[in-house]
Amino acid sequence: MARAPYPGLAPDLWDLVAEMAAGTDPVPDHQRPIEVLRAATARLEARLGPLPEGVETNDWTIPCNGRAVRLRHYTRPDTRAETLLYFHGGGWMLGSIEGHDLVCADLVLETGMHVVSIDYALAPEHPYPAALLEGRAAIAHLQDTFSADMLWLGGDSAGANLALGCALQLRDFDLPMPAGLFLIYPATDPRCRAMSHTRRADAPYLSHAMMRRCWNTYLGDTAQAPYAATADADLHGLPQAIILTAELDPLVDEGDALAKAFASHTDVWHEQAKGLIHGFLRFRESSHRSDAAFRRAARALASRCP
Repeated sequence: MARAPYPGLAPDLWDLVAEMAAGTDPVPDHQRPIEVLRAATARLEARLGPLPEGVETNDWTIPCNGRAVRLRHYTRPDTRAETLLYFHGGGWMLGSIEGHDLVCADLVLETGMHVVSIDYALAPEHPYPAALLEGRAAIAHLQDTFSADMLWLGGDSAGANLALGCALQLRDFDLPMPAGLFLIYPATDPRCRAMSHTRRADAPYLSHAMMRRCWNTYLGDTAQAPYAATADADLHGLPQAIILTAELDPLVDEGDALAKAFASHTDVWHEQAKGLIHGFLRFRESSHRSDAAFRRAARALASRCP
């Protein structure tokens, strides 16, 4: 390929991004019916390979607000005591446990932690704060099942927002706090005010317009959503954080600002991954740079566990 399909894009993503652009529906994602988006996501998830050798899974459910919330537990033979509760991305309206199987499996292999993925309720059928309530139920369950002071909360994109929102609720309700937060390209601002929303408005995989749709779908008619609008949150009293952002992402300034805000209160590991786009966790098999950034963050997580 003669030149990058998007300025500054990592070379090992050129072919993939060009392929995505060539196969783009003439109707942009932010205008497509949610059923179409979910079907496309399911097709993408179906192409994922099997779990790596040495990782085992076990599913169970917990009740919350009349719904059976599915959890998937990932382990390896020498799993350590710490646990990570992982919220998948997908704009609060797409995605599933299955779509992040390989992410969670690799986190187990890289960190040695127990990893539990939550299949939280999706909008618009279940708008804010349904997913947060289910996250809180999962946290309470895991704190009873494992050691409460060894539980981390994490996720990517909308999932990172849910992890942070849950931590804020735990603090405000004077409940046991997680040991730390593991946040990958977090969404923090329903108003999308950061300059990167203008600078990266048409970035590959996630556009500014699509991000606005995700927020609108998730929040619905909610007038006040303090545990979603985390860009404006007081972070005092929150635990240590690991924050990984992507340079070519409409959300990059939000995540970088969050890392700076955390740094004034607690210990933070932060990296802005150069040349990478939102959603790069999905492209790790074909992009060495994406995989390397993910593994640096995972090693930072492992190093902060006693």
